[in-house]
Amino acid sequence: MHTGKLPVFTVVSLLIASIPSAAFAHPQYPGAPPKGELRVGGELRAPFPAILNDFTVVGHESFGKVDTNGDVWLHEDTAYVGTWRTPCTGGGVKVVDVSTPSDPLTLGRVGSRNGTSAEDVVVRRVATGSFTGDLLAVGIQRCGRSSALDTQMFGVEFWNVTDPSNPVQLSEFGVRTGDGGVHELDLFQRGDNVYALLASPFREWTGAGRGDLVIVDATDPSDPVRVGQWGARLEGLSDGRYDGRGSFGATFGHSVRASADGMKSFVSYWDLGVVTLDISDPTNPTVLDRTRFDALHDGDAHSMTPYSASGTQLILQNDEDFDPRSPAKVVIGSGPSFGVGVEAPYGKPLWKERDHRVGGAVYRPRNEGCSYGDYPHPLRVQGKIVVVETYMTFFDPTPHPNPHCSTAVQASIAWDLGASAVLHDVVAKNMSPQSWDFSEPLPIPVVFTKHAVADRILAAGRARLVGKRPSWGYLRVFDAATGVQVARFDSLTHVHSLKTGGGTWSIHNTETRGDRAYVSWYTGGVVALDLAPLEAPGHANPTMAGRFVPDVGASQTGVFANGLPLVWGVAVDQASGLVYLSDMTSGLWIVRPTNDALPT
Repeated sequence: MHTGKLPVFTVVSLLIASIPSAAFAHPQYPGAPPKGELRVGGELRAPFPAILNDFTVVGHESFGKVDTNGDVWLHEDTAYVGTWRTPCTGGGVKVVDVSTPSDPLTLGRVGSRNGTSAEDVVVRRVATGSFTGDLLAVGIQRCGRSSALDTQMFGVEFWNVTDPSNPVQLSEFGVRTGDGGVHELDLFQRGDNVYALLASPFREWTGAGRGDLVIVDATDPSDPVRVGQWGARLEGLSDGRYDGRGSFGATFGHSVRASADGMKSFVSYWDLGVVTLDISDPTNPTVLDRTRFDALHDGDAHSMTPYSASGTQLILQNDEDFDPRSPAKVVIGSGPSFGVGVEAPYGKPLWKERDHRVGGAVYRPRNEGCSYGDYPHPLRVQGKIVVVETYMTFFDPTPHPNPHCSTAVQASIAWDLGASAVLHDVVAKNMSPQSWDFSEPLPIPVVFTKHAVADRILAAGRARLVGKRPSWGYLRVFDAATGVQVARFDSLTHVHSLKTGGGTWSIHNTETRGDRAYVSWYTGGVVALDLAPLEAPGHANPTMAGRFVPDVGASQTGVFANGLPLVWGVAVDQASGLVYLSDMTSGLWIVRPTNDALPT
């Protein structure tokens, strides 16, 4: 028997229901030690070395490092940089004159509002019977905790930025009251009408509306009107907000983008993939297709970029996965049947076990295994995989028993009695197996799986838990017509590593120019990709053509003070080829691709 006190634990799983849904627009804040890195990564390295591989720096604006930067948008000679939720400064969108790229000048801010963030921004030149000029739309989300915000509405603001030095607010359109808001959005003109496509995560599960996608007619931006909405819930594609796959199993509209002709909407719906909707009638969006993940993939479709190769319409999909450890393969008995499991952040990674697996006989304690008394024969636990019943029913429509202890306590007792691993038998209707507990580490693997899989394992008497190759989020390429993956880029340093020396190694956004893609990759900086291989029969994988990592220095906000880059947004000037990127701590960078990083 192991000795010593039980590890300190936090019952995060019991608190989820009380957290505003907007908090999960990103499952974990980037830059925090992610789940797979919490227990297995090295010390953070600061300062992180800058990389100039076929890029040169043209200009930089730090904004004084007084808040944390979100997305970047370029419109003519002006760059617009959003503000993230932590710290909740209410700083809105920074407006920057980049007519002289080597000397960017901040003109002011729009969308500044106490208790909110303004992460995503779009600017378009539009001309209608009601408005002609440069129209800005910015997503507004609650981030403050003041009770005064409980009755306020959050959504999208429209601004006239025809003169970016003198912006004029035209209107505000709310989609949620008390929490949430608009996370990402797009704006386009089709004929005589202007439409805004709004992604409001978890809106369809909060009673605020019937879909996470909201379509607004902004033809008269001083009087926007909702004309349509779409959600996975009504389509029968999801049983609950946290029904999904992998370590952040969830179904929600994270991002949205219109096709060039404005007839389609590409909604990045996290674990559902990218859903392509026909919006020729914006009052009645209909599903055309969606991208799909294999059973043992983590999901997390964050955003997309359309691209055409060899006459085929492709989707460049960015999967924002902060956990390199899951999902795991849960083999039933001697196989070949298997289910899917999710590793707990406090368990030993299966990838660090011999042959990346643990196998053997299983043991079932009484009740939930929340006390030593639930193990009447403790010596029989030695070397076995303990299967504990775990309730995650707080989103289910009918009452169920509340858990008697945290999942970490269940696992700690089993480890103390000599278990080789712990398998959580998750009882839940509307929530996928996953862990919200960031307790102190245990030296054995801890895996969550569905109740039906655990039942079969108990009947077989044996199980094998197999770790998949580690993987942070990377670029997947899908055939837009079929939703089938045809290529990928995942060969950046650390993308398939548990020991990264710190940092966040997931992809975030992608923009293209010719046969080059420029990808924001958090600590990986901006990666230039050669997309020419996609022209080959069968679509070969893109290859890296260059890379820029900024020298960010220390943050002044205290949020990311480790000197690591966290490149969030990327925009490309199609005329000059300059690339504009937003780093979360160090601001706006303007860089010029050279040599291989340039389109051919």
